Amino acid sequence: MQRAAVVAVLLLAAVASRSAELLVAGEGNRAVLGFDAASGAFARVFAQTVDDGFANPGGIALRPTDGALFVSSRGTGEIWRYDTATGAVVTPAVKTGLFAPNGIEFSSGTTLYFADAKDINSESADAVKRLDVATGVVTLVGSTASAEFADVALNGSDVFAVDSDGNRVVRFPAAGGSGTTVIGSGLSSPSDLAFRSTTRLIVADTGSDRVLEYLNSGGSWVFDRVVLPASSGVSDPCALAIAPSGALTVGGCLSNSVVQVDLTTLAVTTLIASGAGGLASPKDLAWNATTLFVANPVANAIAYYDASGAPTGVRAQGVTAPLDGGIAVSADESRVAIASLSGDEVAEHASGTAAPLRRFTGICGGQFPSDVAYGPGGDLFVACFGANSVNRIDGVTGAVSGFVPASSGGLFAPRALAFGPNGNLFVSGATGELLQFNGTSGAFVNAFVDASGNGGGAIDPYGFRFASGSLYVTSFFTDSVAVFSATSGAFIATRVASGSGGLDEPTALAFAADGALLVASHGDDSVRRYHAGTGAYLGSFVTAGSHGLDGPVDLATLPEPATPIALVAGALALVALARPNRSRA
Repeated sequence: MQRAAVVAVLLLAAVASRSAELLVAGEGNRAVLGFDAASGAFARVFAQTVDDGFANPGGIALRPTDGALFVSSRGTGEIWRYDTATGAVVTPAVKTGLFAPNGIEFSSGTTLYFADAKDINSESADAVKRLDVATGVVTLVGSTASAEFADVALNGSDVFAVDSDGNRVVRFPAAGGSGTTVIGSGLSSPSDLAFRSTTRLIVADTGSDRVLEYLNSGGSWVFDRVVLPASSGVSDPCALAIAPSGALTVGGCLSNSVVQVDLTTLAVTTLIASGAGGLASPKDLAWNATTLFVANPVANAIAYYDASGAPTGVRAQGVTAPLDGGIAVSADESRVAIASLSGDEVAEHASGTAAPLRRFTGICGGQFPSDVAYGPGGDLFVACFGANSVNRIDGVTGAVSGFVPASSGGLFAPRALAFGPNGNLFVSGATGELLQFNGTSGAFVNAFVDASGNGGGAIDPYGFRFASGSLYVTSFFTDSVAVFSATSGAFIATRVASGSGGLDEPTALAFAADGALLVASHGDDSVRRYHAGTGAYLGSFVTAGSHGLDGPVDLATLPEPATPIALVAGALALVALARPNRSRA
């Protein structure tokens, strides 16, 4: 067998070991749907826009009667309920009109206690409140001046609240009444508390990076021991829960990890490694048998893990910005980034489980992120449609900075962007040009494809793809696909003729593993298939409007074939959709 054939066989075997799925994100239904990559049959919902639910989870609790998941929403002043089996939100909200509810805990199946932040009319006092879930009636348990209550825990007929600002723990009668400081010294910005028993209280002392245990001795709570020292490596311990085994579970808000502490030997073991399953700043923890629920405010989601700490998905997703912009896949193919054109956000999801990982907000200053791309170093680059610029998101810190200044090189209404084989950044815009910028500095290099199509005739560039020494570009208004040299930009040919196979307003393209060219046909809500060499129409790949598909605008493949090879089970394509700019002005 010739060497080229051997290489092709090896590539086929490697790709065949992967699952075969086509992901399609739609503008109209604002969801990313999964389809079988060979047949186009619907498989699953990969990600979807969420309109109802929490924003910035403050606390989670499981109702003892049925295990229903309750989540407090600091961002919207609400408390929501979710189905534990499916993670679906149960509407309407359990309670609205709160200020910024934080930690929550049930005393029975109908009574929920929670810490409510300082409200507009009483900014000097935080309050502990009681909610009758059945009637929606909220009762004030007690308030304390100059307090910042982060969490509550019940012990007999009392409710205990941890005061982060006052460095203390306050006890209130659960039926209502004045608060009494029961631990008033030795704490530094405490953030959570949990009862090991009626006489043993554990406090997450965030300011000292320790977890402390107190003993009720003669009616007074006195310091007993350090359960988790600062030397453990858990930075900013901020979330506590007692596991079914009796071990203490501790989440680190800065270390982005969760550990287990044997409360007999004080041995510490890592349960969830830093960042596993997208873990970031775990705000609260709750056990449901062998499932650990973790509130992840960075992803605005409640993720869950099994007893070994392995991530198993997302139990509940909070409100998300519309999934209506471009999409990108990280170099290691572990993450998918989606730009929110109308929400000014970029969201990252795990490519395998689809779990939300991170959300970056305020990316373009309200000027419409239209597309996103991963740079060679792992940073994210975002086309800011309304600002005529490109911004960069630091892949580690999430900090946003400028990269391509406004209107540099004549950039106007950038639509799509990607890094080329030479390491430079290429951006298509509404001027009919494809511009090239230095991949390190963002400085303008040239109009790689000018308004004349480099002599091949004017095109309206939208999505583009480098492959095998060529550059394929979709032309939105002419309903065609053109090919240029990937090194010089010289026009080669019009590969897909105008309207071929019914192509209507093409916005993006990708290559299947068998060499076929997949083109997003925005105008008729489909994905069409062509011969990459001749442009011959090979049929519809995702039929028009399949499962609500509306306005495809971007395509990517997983695994990304370096050179198109035969299509086999395992080639995964991702399609992102958004509302394209129909005008050059």
